[in-house]
Formats: sequence, C-alpha cells, structure tokens
Amino acid sequence: METAHTEEVLGQFGKRIQRCYGCFIAYHLKDMYLGEDVTFFCEHCKDDSMFHFDEFSRLLDLSKLKEVSEEDHHH
Repeated sequence: METAHTEEVLGQFGKRIQRCYGCFIAYHLKDMYLGEDVTFFCEHCKDDSMFHFDEFSRLLDLSKLKEVSEEDHHH
C-alpha cells in the first residue's frame, strides 16, 4: 500500500470516537492509548504499559479496517 494512502487511512481511522475505559469520556482514537485486553485510555488515565495510537496503528492490517472496505465499495 502506498504511503500517502496509508496516511490517509490512518487519519480516517484516528477520527473514530472511543470512550476511555478509565473516565468514560469520548475521545478520537488518535489521542488514545491501547491497553491490555484491547481497551483504550485517554492521556489522563493511561499508564506506562500502554501504546499511543501512533504506535499501535502502524501494526494494524489496514486492509481489515472499515475505512478501506468502505472505500472499495465507492469505486
């Protein structure tokens, strides 16, 4: 997958809304941290064992994201 397309998909994915498992306030995924058991935490509720969106999003199989599958249906 080309880099510009990858960045675009990650940008769209990062705009998804997710509630923090610590304080239950909704944030964009791009501002969250991934914890164990696929739980997401905000900057205020995270701990040192968690990964920021910038880290965990690079390990995703982008072809599985709805942002890519929906894009394929629009062509």
